[in-house]
Amino acid sequence: MKITNNQNNFNGTTNFNGPVQFAGGDIINKTSASKQNEAKYTPEPKWRSPFTLAALSWISVIIGILGLFPAGKILANALSLLKGNVEAVLDFPVQTYSVIFIIFALLFILFFSLRRIAKKQIRVPLILNYAISGYGRRITLEKIHIDECPRCGGKMKYYSKPIEWVDKYYSDGRTKREVTKRIPVLECKRNSEHWYEVDPAEDKVE
Repeated sequence: MKITNNQNNFNGTTNFNGPVQFAGGDIINKTSASKQNEAKYTPEPKWRSPFTLAALSWISVIIGILGLFPAGKILANALSLLKGNVEAVLDFPVQTYSVIFIIFALLFILFFSLRRIAKKQIRVPLILNYAISGYGRRITLEKIHIDECPRCGGKMKYYSKPIEWVDKYYSDGRTKREVTKRIPVLECKRNSEHWYEVDPAEDKVE
């Protein structure tokens, strides 16, 4: 039996480094940052919010407790429906309580995310070169001023770049890309291959 050592077998999930891959199953893609020089930026505080870590913690707890009320009403209505009490279901303002519950859920996610940023004291990109910083355990809105690209002199942008994703291929020819990891980067607007990873926790922790 002859064995060929340079034969490529692509079965199941395969890891690659590069822009083009061919496989019979899902593909995990990764990109790497530029190694030449370093891109420089300066954060400018635009608005220092009153939301400290302690305040965000209390707000998250209060919103979570208040959200239990509409959730309890919806659950009680669902149990009544299972018991065959149709009149109670018709009289129940399900849409109103559902909207209230969704609002509380979105607020809880928002303030819990802000609490995470303040607790870890990290910087998270927004849009148009703005960022939210939790340095000092307080939420601050910042404008990110970026120097020219160190490789070509082009303008740069600050955002969360997808660096790992899974390309899923289906038997009917459809493809679906699912991003599995994003990182804050400075990326050249002239050439997207000129990008540099930014440490979200590079500011010194108090």
